[in-house]
Amino acid sequence: MQFHKKVLAYIIYNDKLLVFRHRDYPEAGVQVPAGTVESGESVEAALFREILEESGIPQNELRLVKHLKTYLYHAAYKQQYHQRYVYQLELTQERPAHWEHTIEASGEDSGLVFEYFWIPVKEAELAGGQGDYLDLCC
Repeated sequence: MQFHKKVLAYIIYNDKLLVFRHRDYPEAGVQVPAGTVESGESVEAALFREILEESGIPQNELRLVKHLKTYLYHAAYKQQYHQRYVYQLELTQERPAHWEHTIEASGEDSGLVFEYFWIPVKEAELAGGQGDYLDLCC
């Protein structure tokens, strides 16, 4: 069985979690920055690359707090198994309460617009099992 390595970022600021919705695909639900580890790339490098690509937040505005969990996830919608690496990060510089970010990286997400906002960690209901390990952070 082949696993796709994925990273998932719980970015916290003032006890709130950074989340987004797909502007054009609201049915995708509320999510956190996440993505695929590319061939030859370290998991931590992929984490910071995905955060930058998906939110526009550069690594120098983040502090890696800890690796929370690595687990297997069956992504039934893609008929794939993912090995997910979940990290807690802290935003070190203030960001707006809401903003939009357009993905400019190559690949299937190119051109997608994500609408970002902050929610209390305890109120987070994330799509695709992304919130399964929020209780390990904060």
